[in-house]
Amino acid sequence: MPTPDDERFEAYLRQFRPQVPDPLPTEGLGHAPRHRFVLRAWLAAAAAVLVIGAIGLQIRSGRVTAPKTTGDAASAGQFVPLQPLTMRSANALLATAPSYKAVVDTLAFPTQAPPLTADKQSAIALLGKERIKL
Repeated sequence: MPTPDDERFEAYLRQFRPQVPDPLPTEGLGHAPRHRFVLRAWLAAAAAVLVIGAIGLQIRSGRVTAPKTTGDAASAGQFVPLQPLTMRSANALLATAPSYKAVVDTLAFPTQAPPLTADKQSAIALLGKERIKL
């Protein structure tokens, strides 16, 4: 059994007549060229920043020097590269290293501080020698 509210709503829906939409304007908007100019200016500025950054990185990477070692590289056991690892630097490290394991260990755990003199000790090295019995 329909309720009076449902009948009124159905009568209202029967009166619905769709309207034809207005046609889209064919002329361009007055401020669109300005927005395009601003967008192009931002894109040009971003491209300039990227180019300047790339040139700066190229210049900076050209200043990195080869690893410096004191004495014989094989006797020192220090093969820490200052440049990113490449095939050329990996081949050079493998050619001068006493073993493959030494190169892998050095690349995995590079030394970060210069070696200490004979009269000084590293706290970490000293604690590493300590044997604790529980």
